[in-house]
Amino acid sequence: MLLTSILSLHLRPHTERSPVCPASPCRRVTRWVSSGGGFLGAWFLILLAAPPPAWSQTPGNVLLEPSEQLFCVLAALNAAGYDAGLGANPGDNTRQMVRAFLETRKAAVVPELQKFYSQHRVQGDPGADLGQYISLAMLLGSPPDFKFTVPPGELPPDARDLMGFVPLLKTFYSQGTLLVLWAQVQPRYDVAVARYTEAVRNSFVLTDAYFRFPAGGYLGRTYTIYIDLLGVPEQVQARIYGLNYYLVVTPSKEPKIDEIRHQYLHFLLDPLAAKYATEINQKGSLRAIAIEAPLLSPDFKGDFPLLVTECLIRAAELRMDKKPQAEAEKSLTEMTAGGLILVRYFYGALGDFARQESSMTLYYKQIILDIDPKMEEKQLFGVKFTSRPPAPPEKASPALSEEDRLLDQGDALFFQGKYNEAKPVYQAVLEKIDPKNARALYGLAVVYANTRKPDLADEYFQKTLSTARDLRIVTWSHIYLGRLYDLRGKRDDALAQYRAAALTAAAYPLALRAVQSGMAGAFGSKEEGKKGTP
Repeated sequence: MLLTSILSLHLRPHTERSPVCPASPCRRVTRWVSSGGGFLGAWFLILLAAPPPAWSQTPGNVLLEPSEQLFCVLAALNAAGYDAGLGANPGDNTRQMVRAFLETRKAAVVPELQKFYSQHRVQGDPGADLGQYISLAMLLGSPPDFKFTVPPGELPPDARDLMGFVPLLKTFYSQGTLLVLWAQVQPRYDVAVARYTEAVRNSFVLTDAYFRFPAGGYLGRTYTIYIDLLGVPEQVQARIYGLNYYLVVTPSKEPKIDEIRHQYLHFLLDPLAAKYATEINQKGSLRAIAIEAPLLSPDFKGDFPLLVTECLIRAAELRMDKKPQAEAEKSLTEMTAGGLILVRYFYGALGDFARQESSMTLYYKQIILDIDPKMEEKQLFGVKFTSRPPAPPEKASPALSEEDRLLDQGDALFFQGKYNEAKPVYQAVLEKIDPKNARALYGLAVVYANTRKPDLADEYFQKTLSTARDLRIVTWSHIYLGRLYDLRGKRDDALAQYRAAALTAAAYPLALRAVQSGMAGAFGSKEEGKKGTP
């Protein structure tokens, strides 16, 4: 039996600052049953290449710690009028203490911060409102410079929209004496980290032991858990940038151990889905069933290896938690009805895995090859997918309802490769309802790509990038543009697009393989073809 990874604690001095995003190319994402490339024709084949306490492993790292960059961003945000969740009682009053300290400083830049926050606020969605600033913080270097760790042109949309916040942050860092404030609150962060330390370490050790992963098998990747005490309580937000996975946890009455483990499972299993994406796609006929699930996110409908990974993770969670059979059966039924069509298969396959001694690294390919699409189709025949709940009456809107209906119809045709049928549906959304709808723009762009209209495809991918906020859509738009430029012999322009896609591609196995192929050789070339094109 292979040795499992053992997570060991070490102390990091308060003065030490590690870069949020190392020099390697950066890429996110949050995925509970929650956006992929779609089917591509012969001209555009999908390519498959893919002292706070802390833990460390060699050569990769798993860290649990506070982030000074994140602290500074959210301190400035609180001074700017960010009040979401302020009245809640998560068992920690650090946020109130920080706000009181900053009030005494009377920083002259605060009115500008307030104006900026007001102009960029996401109304009605506390998670998204906070999330855009988390994305920004994850891609900033250490204070007081707060330099971007990736070229500004390659920032994800939510962080790019907040670039104007950084000059204000630099000024506020000085005027608000954030260096002094950070030193005062660090002991509080140490306590918050210590609250998680033992439980997270035990969870990770058990997870590594369950899958029998070899020690040091992270291939230079990192998973960092940041404890944040200044955001709205009960939030867990995940990002994947480059080789680096991040999870930000805000104050909560109960530690978010399950959510931390879920992202750790993605950290362990995502690379296997990218490596064996070709084998997974051989079972891709099952995607036609998943597409019919109303609650299943476009992420999973568009990237079958991502759906497979989520099903494996959910099944593994049930196994590792040793749920009673009746409770496990109820969960399997509910998850299948939600669109996780292979969760029951993996639940059974993991029982076989437990009875042998190979690590999942070696066993993974076989567990994929053993999927029998015809048998799974037969077992799924009687499944009734959970319907989308009706919108509250006060929020119901005939125009919005028609928009959603058309987009769902267009996406269904798109995922089935019926591009000529999908085209007028997307056009109807753009012409009659919203000319800047990102899903419709992206759908039409891929339609033009697959019907050999490269100029129109280029135009609509550019329009998509000017409006889209969905990371799946943004990632694939860059990949398609890279392929278009490769076909035109514009290799430098193509590489720039692949690099931009690399920022977020690791969240989507198909996209990651496509980026790897595009970087290795021009689209359609012999060199590129040797790098895993199916």
